[in-house]
Order: sequence, then C-alpha cells, then structure tokens
Amino acid sequence: MQKLRFGILSTAHANNFTMLPMAGRIDEMEIAAVASRGIQKAKEYAARNGIRKAFGSYEELVADPDIDCAYISMPNSMHKEWSVKALRAGKHVLCEKPLASNEKESREIEDAVRETGRTFAEAFHYRYHPLADKLEEIIRSGRIGNVVEIDAAFNNRVRDRKKPQLSPELGGGALMDTGCYLVSFSRWISGCDEADVVWAKSTKTETGVDGTTAASLRFKNGIAANIVCSIDLTQPVSAFIRGDRGSIFINRPFCPGWQKGDAVKDVYFFIVQRGLNIERITVPTVTSYHCQLKEFCRAVAEGRQTVTDAGQGTLNMRLIDAIRNKTGA
Repeated sequence: MQKLRFGILSTAHANNFTMLPMAGRIDEMEIAAVASRGIQKAKEYAARNGIRKAFGSYEELVADPDIDCAYISMPNSMHKEWSVKALRAGKHVLCEKPLASNEKESREIEDAVRETGRTFAEAFHYRYHPLADKLEEIIRSGRIGNVVEIDAAFNNRVRDRKKPQLSPELGGGALMDTGCYLVSFSRWISGCDEADVVWAKSTKTETGVDGTTAASLRFKNGIAANIVCSIDLTQPVSAFIRGDRGSIFINRPFCPGWQKGDAVKDVYFFIVQRGLNIERITVPTVTSYHCQLKEFCRAVAEGRQTVTDAGQGTLNMRLIDAIRNKTGA
C-alpha cells in the first residue's frame, strides 16, 4: 500500500511532539512537505527534519497534487481558513484543536467536508489512546454506576508570553488552548452534547485573553461538570468522574503516554468503588499522538470519518461559545 503523503502547514513548535517523532514509525504515512510564510525558513526546517519538499507559502503546499493529507498546526485563528482550502484542494485534513474560532466557522468546515467527501479530524489525540477505550468500557459497563459529576482541570502555564496562546488576534486564551479538551472530555464522558452553562468566570492576562477560566455545566441528562483551564497556572492536569457506585481518578487524561525524549510515561488510572476498594488500571504505554495518526490513516484508507470529526467539533465549539458568552469574554 502506498504511504499517505502528509504536508505540514507551519513550522510550529507543536510539530516536534505531535507529528515529527512519528515519521518512520508509522508505515502508512510519510511527512513529504512543509510550508512556511518564507521559503528560507521552510527550507531550513525541511533540511533539519529530513523533509523532501519545502514551500514558501501555504497556498503552494495545498495546491501540490503529490500531497494527500494536510496537517494544520497554525495558530487557532487560521484553522478554519486553511482547513477549508485544503479540503477543497482535495486533501484529507488533520487540524489541531480547536478546529475553528467559533461555531459558525466550524460549520463552514463541516460544509467543506460534506462537499468534498474527504476525511477531517480535529486533533483531540487523547480520544485515540487505549486509555480512552478502557475508560469508556468501564463507564459504559456500569462499574461505577451512573455518572453523576465530572471534575476536570487542564492547567498549562505558557511561560513565553509572546506565544500565540497569549494573542487575542490569533485566537489565544485558556478556553481555546486547554479548555477545549475539558469541553470535549465532559461531553464524551457524560454521553450528552447539550448543556446549560450554570456559571462561568475568567481572569484576563496582560494581553487581554483569558488566563484562567472556570465553568460549571449541567448537561441535559442531569450530569454536572466542573472545569478549570489555565495558561497562567501549572497544575493540575487531571479528571475525577463520580458515579453513584464508585469513582475514577485519572492523572493527565488529555495527554496519555506523554513522551519526553525517548521515554514514554506509564498510563494508568484508579477506580474507587464504594470507598472500600481501590484498583489501579494500567493500559499500554504508547503516545496518544501515535495512536491518533494511526487511526487517521485508517480512516482515510477506509473512506470514513473519525470520532473527532467536524460535526463533533461543531458541538464542542457551540459549548465553548456558550461558556465564553457567560464570562463576557
């Protein structure tokens, strides 16, 4: 089978752990091209990372007939524009989260997917890890009874204050950077897409984006979710799922198998049943980015969408918009 040829739109730092380490490890794909806003930067990046083609504009990469898939790791404000352009140029698209700046933009991506029939995935990589499969199996089996409440936090301080996460023009802020994971997780675990925002509050950074946002949600099926996200705070990154017969605690649920250098961290979580029994569940040690790319390649080969398709992205953005409206941000 011919490898899928990926083109990376941007030379963002995120590529260093989301895409580049997978080159050569996944038989179904290769990184064939990279594009930047200047040809010299693109050439240097390509040479440094063993990429055959370099383009001095995003338009050139999207127009290249030898590229099958576009990976979009640009700032948030550019996701919709280049997702739509890549789809309409015949590319399958793996787009970093969040897929758009708001629900309206997300619907434009949905329309482009529908028109072109191409595979599109929003890069919520945690959904493709064995941790997600095991967690869903345990919850749906009723081992902790009916889910009553979800508490989730994703705090990741951005120390370089010149990063896109701090820029209002580039779609920065905590809710868009890490909060989108919490909304995705809460919707998935609750098994419900519709929720009321009971309350929400944000604090601002020196640049005007939300540095920390907290919100309380009430899903239409009665499950409550409390979320806290921050680009000013460093800890925690965790989730607690309370059922009427037990609970689950997960450390780093949104980046399982996080890899630093050649070391991949163990992945596990705890089940506490009726306060009497604590069980540690371990799942295969593999990075979630690897799992995501494998599944994306399978979806392209089979002509289908993934569990984080554009439709799911629209539902996520709808709730993000509601939280943002509640905070007045």
